[in-house]
Amino acid sequence: MKLIQRLIYSCSLYMLALGGLDTVPVFAEPSYVLNAGGFDADAYWPVLVAQEKGFFAKEGIQIRSIRTDKAMLGLLAGSFEVINAGATAAILAAEKGANIAIPYVLSERPAQYMVLRKPLTMLRELEGETIGVFQIPSTVQLFIKNHLQKNDIDLRKISFRATGGSPERFASLLAGQSGATLLSTTYAFRAQQAGLKIVTAPADWEQIPWNVVTFRRLWLEANSPVVVKYLRALRLATLWLYDPVNFDDALRTLMPLSRLDENTIRWGLKSLVDNQIFNLNKPDPKTFQTLVSWLLTERVLSKQVNAVALVDTRSYDLAVKR
Repeated sequence: MKLIQRLIYSCSLYMLALGGLDTVPVFAEPSYVLNAGGFDADAYWPVLVAQEKGFFAKEGIQIRSIRTDKAMLGLLAGSFEVINAGATAAILAAEKGANIAIPYVLSERPAQYMVLRKPLTMLRELEGETIGVFQIPSTVQLFIKNHLQKNDIDLRKISFRATGGSPERFASLLAGQSGATLLSTTYAFRAQQAGLKIVTAPADWEQIPWNVVTFRRLWLEANSPVVVKYLRALRLATLWLYDPVNFDDALRTLMPLSRLDENTIRWGLKSLVDNQIFNLNKPDPKTFQTLVSWLLTERVLSKQVNAVALVDTRSYDLAVKR
């Protein structure tokens, strides 16, 4: 209930922010500076590559990026032109009337790994165990529930406990206080080094919007050429990441930006590339509606949202044309 109250409070702030969005600036210069917000987790790596390897610059775009987990609030308040953040935040904002558009999906799966405590080695051994998650309810918890059901695990024999972020969840796992948890790349690598079993990789999760590019709709419509350039740069950066020839260059580029050591970043980058975590395809409105259904089931949403109306595929179509 505390999470729902926080979500309602945050969405109320979104609505207050909406009042100042009537004036939409239109760029008139050939070079564009975009204020961007987002949380630079693993799914964010194509954005970092697009910036550092000059893909944005080739499109005549400069990015002023701020790392924040309150990106949606900043977008609706007009502080950002674009954000790269979770799809759930966009759907919650739309539920409260935010006029936003999603033209691209950075990742269709969480870059998270399910890890078991010792001596467990198989999913079926989780019946009777507790799974540690960041918060309850959450989209990550929904991914876990759906994945376990598809593997014939009786959810009635599973309990969930909010145990904090990856450091806390990893510590809980090592101490045997939880039977399983989801860990980010950094802690999944450490868990593997400690002899814990990784039973679910990013490619194993159901394909559904996870990290998305979001604009205010009025801004997108007024600045369509800029949006197309932004998406084109992101897509080219993703293709560059997937090219094996660029692996070592990508490693050198991402290591200082991600603040990870070489062994961790090498393992994580190879894993995410092998798992095809970074999306290249046109956003599929149907997958957004599936996510809405999940959120309704868990009562994260209080009413139906037309997620199809959120998705703007025209910008993507123009971006892939040369």
